[in-house]
Amino acid sequence: MIPVAIFETIRHWRSGGLSRREIARRLHVDIKTVRRTLHKIENGATAPIRISPGSKLDPYRERIKERVEQGRTAWSIYVELRTDPTFSGSYELVKKHVAAVRQREPQVFERLEHAPGAEAQSDFGELMRVRHEGEFVRTWVYLSVWPHSNWRYAEVVLEQQVPTFLNCVQNGFVAADAVPERLSIDNLRSGVFWERFQERAYQREFASLCAHYDTMPNAVHVRRPTDKGAVENGIGVLKKALRGRTFETLSELRAAVAAWMREINARPNSKTGKRPDDLIAFERRGPLPERYPLAFWSEHRVRTDCHVQVRSNFYSVPYRLIGKKVVVRVDATSVTAYNDLVVVARHERCLGRGRTVTDREHYPPHKRKSTQEIHSERIARIRSVGTGAAAFYSGLLHSRDHVHSDAHRALVRLIEHTDACDLDRACARAAHFGNYTLEALRSILERRLFELPLDDLSITPVPTAPQIAIVRPLSAYAELLGGASC
Repeated sequence: MIPVAIFETIRHWRSGGLSRREIARRLHVDIKTVRRTLHKIENGATAPIRISPGSKLDPYRERIKERVEQGRTAWSIYVELRTDPTFSGSYELVKKHVAAVRQREPQVFERLEHAPGAEAQSDFGELMRVRHEGEFVRTWVYLSVWPHSNWRYAEVVLEQQVPTFLNCVQNGFVAADAVPERLSIDNLRSGVFWERFQERAYQREFASLCAHYDTMPNAVHVRRPTDKGAVENGIGVLKKALRGRTFETLSELRAAVAAWMREINARPNSKTGKRPDDLIAFERRGPLPERYPLAFWSEHRVRTDCHVQVRSNFYSVPYRLIGKKVVVRVDATSVTAYNDLVVVARHERCLGRGRTVTDREHYPPHKRKSTQEIHSERIARIRSVGTGAAAFYSGLLHSRDHVHSDAHRALVRLIEHTDACDLDRACARAAHFGNYTLEALRSILERRLFELPLDDLSITPVPTAPQIAIVRPLSAYAELLGGASC
């Protein structure tokens, strides 16, 4: 089929008296095309007739429409049609047809109006990686927006755990000197634990902070950015302001975000024409209370050494809780462990890493003694046997650079299973001969050598002359000397 422009040109030139051949030459088309077009014009055609070959989906249109009304997806409809041997269409063809058939209502949102002090919206947004303490770390920005005044508070953080989130919320209240009637967040794990039957449980410490400041926590719909569009838009504006800029350190990034916050709060807003710094005063409902003491709650299983590991440090709890889980509260100065809402241990918080804080009363009675105390008791027990045992122990200490605790434990075990008099005499005999080994002491006890008299080591025995042993008879030497008699 020729285009409409060529169709009209042929009709115009033919009415002007041009021949078919001349028209074909000027339009660079075949003369047969000109003849067919003129034949259609003579029969009353006013435009080129478009003959559609039809769609591959024409036999299945009613079937597809029924499936769409049932709520089926384009892919499921395509899978069903593919089972028909006569169907030769593609998934893209089915998808386009289903999109044309399906009727969708336009998504409409109600315009939100915020009264002064009614709401503040908070959220985290990821920024960029910067160098901090010798390595590149991820950074996030906590942003809180008061929609009525459009006043914003921004703070750069390295993680989104509960203490960090609560500290940012509290810093935002203090910086604005205002507390909203409700604080809107989305699905932050630092503020919301879980959702069940469209009801969500708030993190305990977050709920306590909101109660302290007399504000209501408001968990908006998940994946519904329009419910807190002010803070969503604010994060986008901040990222746009930082786009293309590079920061070497965390302090540089924090300085840039703080400068952006001061600049945007001092600039007249395009919607109200007023500065957020001037309007934030209308958000204030009264004086702020004292700062809320922040704490971190977590659950830990008690180890076999009666300790729980909390933030890279170890704190003791009663030994009866070994293998059980306890709830630990960490604040700025203390660490408190709870079992069934009952305080079972309280320690001063250790700010280092890999350190151990132990209350000896948390061990069972036989474990409450320290290693030094046990060692001192073993030494006293050994020396209480007698002078022989004391002499043997003194020699044992001087015979080796370091005596392991196993030696003391073995001596105490011998004392407990051996008669004290026999052991003291055996130790005296071993010390007399200068053999300060536990193997020698056991040998003396097993063979009862301590009953033998001790030799006087001060008398030096006189060595006797060795006797000459005659191996060959004298007659053998006579034969060697030529038969002479000896």
